[in-house]
Amino acid sequence: MRLLTIVTAVIALALPAAFAQVLLIHPFEDDGSLVGSVLAARVAASLEPHGTLTLGPATAPAIAPPFPYQEGYVSPLALLEVGETADPHGAALLRAATGVDLAATGRYVSSGGTQTLQLTLALEDGSTRSYQLEEPDGRAHLLAQRAATLIAEHVGMPRPNAVAPLDLAGIDDVRGRTIALLAGGFPGEAAALLDQAAEADALPGRLERWRTALRAVEAGRAAPDAPVVAALAALALSDDDVRTRAYFAAVAAAGLPLAEAWNGAIAADAGDTPAADAAYERAAVTPYGLATRTAYLASQGEDADLRALAASDDPAVLVTAVLLADLASDTETLRTALHTLTDVTPTFAWPFERLSYLAFDEDDALAAAEALIVATDLQPASDLYWTNLGWAWYLLGFWDRSEAASIRATELDADAYIASYNLGLVRARFGRLDEAMPAYEQALARDPEVDDEALADVENAILAEPDQAALQYVLGRLYEMEGRRAEAAEAYQAYLALGGFGAPYDGAADRRIAVLTAPPPPLEIADARLEPLLGTALAPTPLHPGDPLHVEFEVLTPGEALPTRLDVTTTLRNASGDDLGVRTVTVEVPENAIGYVVQEARIDLPLDAAPGTYLLEVRVDGIEGTSVIAETSLDVAGEPEPLRQLVGRNVTLTSLTGSRPLYAADDVTTPTTVLNIMIAELRTAREAAEANLPVTETGRFAGLSGGVVFDQSDETDVRDFLAYLAADGVEDLRIAFVDAYAQWVVDGAPAVND
Repeated sequence: MRLLTIVTAVIALALPAAFAQVLLIHPFEDDGSLVGSVLAARVAASLEPHGTLTLGPATAPAIAPPFPYQEGYVSPLALLEVGETADPHGAALLRAATGVDLAATGRYVSSGGTQTLQLTLALEDGSTRSYQLEEPDGRAHLLAQRAATLIAEHVGMPRPNAVAPLDLAGIDDVRGRTIALLAGGFPGEAAALLDQAAEADALPGRLERWRTALRAVEAGRAAPDAPVVAALAALALSDDDVRTRAYFAAVAAAGLPLAEAWNGAIAADAGDTPAADAAYERAAVTPYGLATRTAYLASQGEDADLRALAASDDPAVLVTAVLLADLASDTETLRTALHTLTDVTPTFAWPFERLSYLAFDEDDALAAAEALIVATDLQPASDLYWTNLGWAWYLLGFWDRSEAASIRATELDADAYIASYNLGLVRARFGRLDEAMPAYEQALARDPEVDDEALADVENAILAEPDQAALQYVLGRLYEMEGRRAEAAEAYQAYLALGGFGAPYDGAADRRIAVLTAPPPPLEIADARLEPLLGTALAPTPLHPGDPLHVEFEVLTPGEALPTRLDVTTTLRNASGDDLGVRTVTVEVPENAIGYVVQEARIDLPLDAAPGTYLLEVRVDGIEGTSVIAETSLDVAGEPEPLRQLVGRNVTLTSLTGSRPLYAADDVTTPTTVLNIMIAELRTAREAAEANLPVTETGRFAGLSGGVVFDQSDETDVRDFLAYLAADGVEDLRIAFVDAYAQWVVDGAPAVND
């Protein structure tokens, strides 16, 4: 079920004249406050009056069009880590992916009475310039003014307008929060915030233009004073692809031809191939626009010249070439594009990362190490890069360097369990069992399921060092965690035969051999008791057809410990013994546990289950043929109940004004009460529905306004909505009931089988 607000009003968009220059001011990174975004907005406002189309921080993060990739779309900017837009490669990629004349990014820091703006400008010729601007506390607006002046000088503009002091307790708080909502893809919430602010006081011109544009998009009207805000808002507020494409056409006419790549994607998704072809053709007047067209052709199964993309010096084009070449398994083009990208954006770690993967795939550990040395220098806080560098050094036989890199990875992230495996391996290889095992135990604590490659690495190390006892002990430990009891015992025996290590490992090996060679521990289900749950509570009886049941029980062993992995099979049978449903799940059990409460077992009662008694069986399989079975009868009566299905699938419908759930698991026995609560919610929201929802075009509510629908909806309507939502199969969802109901209404109030 789609959950977007629908706009159905007719739109006729006047196309504005193109601006001479297009500038982009991305939100400046900061410490989580609103200051960076507000400063960026002030820079944009200062530059805007001088004959430019200025994309400010409300639209800059989202305006770059994605290109077709695999079964969807991806933006080149998605490859940037948090905060990387402030770096030279981030600014360069942002400019290239939007086709603007200049992109400005930055990082704002306030410390020790000084406010600093590290400003980066990406210019049309592909170069970048970086500046560090400083002002005393209380004069942050001068940072914005100086930044605007630098930008104006680079593009040959007149001196920009003066910037007034910031009002972070007043209108700049509204400005910052609005920017965050718009940049995050929440135009409806941004409009509500601006409406609230406008009721208290008049909004400055730019904010008022945003508010007007957002309300225009909701009504399907043109918004020529804020074309970019309108276009991006339409992506979320409208499901009419023709109207949305008209908004982006207005952006293209204003001087941003790459907006046509958005139109290509929108048309392609709507199945309008001629419109998509034409839009991508219009977008191809810029380098990245041509790359999006190439990606589109590839997605249509047509020949795409990836080598031409790899020959570009445009970073957005090169990113596109890398991903498409990788998808096409074109290693030569992939390598060419990556090496060119490292030359064009030498501070960008991602192409070095990809070069390292390419080298690992080709068993070229030296090339992988060379790429990862640069990557760790560019991103010294990346545990991934240190982990992989440690492995490259291991393959090259630089044991000390391997250990040091793996230690660094685990210092950066204690959950970097692959680094812990690597660290344990290099230590065990040289007989340092007392140092190796803590690393292995740390890896197993983070991920009890033994990594297959880590196990293979130990086996390969034994082939190279067959007399190393420490490796045999490690092998025994990993085999045991995998449930390979006989092989684990053999490895421990080999460890002792090679002389062992000493206390405490020799004694532990003896004890483990005794346990592993004894019969496997039997399994029991406590009191043979199964608890069918609906959501988090015991399922009220009788059960109803369609109830999604979770089955909870405790599995025990009178032996030393349960296996660390159990296969749990849940089966539902009718009175004739026919299987109506079977589901198997593997459960990871904490090591050394003698009892474990299984909550992962699940079975859905058939929607057409006839009244009667059914048999629920749970079988738990351990190691070496050990198993246990428990059964319970289930009484089924009545009709499918949507509320029970939603509760069982962890779907929570909340009040409009807060996060209060409209029902709890226990309320499934009184569905009429819940329906009445929901009807009351609709009545409370009828004025908002009248103001924001269109007249319904199809279905049972055809011809009615949103307010009338909310005022007239009765128990049958709400029950039908819940049935439709339940039939959609949604799980683990939390959403305002009124919003979901409004969507169903606008969609024509479809029935379950529609």
